Formats: sequence, C-alpha cells, structure tokens
Amino acid sequence: MAASTIPVLAEENLGDPIDIQVDIIHPEPVAAVAFPAAAIVRTQAHHGEAIRGIQEHLLGTTEAIEKITRNHERQARVKIEQQLAAVQESQQSQAIREDF
Repeated sequence: MAASTIPVLAEENLGDPIDIQVDIIHPEPVAAVAFPAAAIVRTQAHHGEAIRGIQEHLLGTTEAIEKITRNHERQARVKIEQQLAAVQESQQSQAIREDF
C-alpha cells in the first residue's frame, strides 16, 4: 500500500517541509463464529437447571431464616411477658405494704 505524504512546516526552519509517511492499514473483518443451535439449547438447559437449583436453595434458606425469626420473636415475647409479670407483682406487693 502506498504511503501518504503530509507536508509539515518545522518551526526552526520555516518553509522547509518535512515528509511524514503514514501507512494506512485496513484490518480484515473478523469472521463470525457460528454455534450450532443444539449447543445453545443444551447450554440454556444447563443454565435453567442451575437457576432452579439456586432458587430452591434460596427458598430453603428463606424458610430457615423465617423459622429462626419466629423463634426469636417468641422468646422475646416470653421474656417481655415475664418482665411485665415481675413488674406487676412488684407493684402489687408495694401497694399491699402501703395499705398496712
């Protein structure tokens, strides 16, 4: 391929042209790669199975978290009820002492 010439003026020697040659390269287009449809369908099926497995795992994890949360809520409720009963009992005892 022929090189193009671009005249450029140098600042030190005004008027003296400098030849700069540039090679212009036109890359060849990359050939498209064709995948057989069967391979694509098989890959999608594998991905679908993997996604279903992940969903099942997440569902199981979610159920376990909900069960733990319910247990913690129940334990907190029992503790609060016990504390309330202790406060009420203390108030009743104090009221009885004040009556005497």
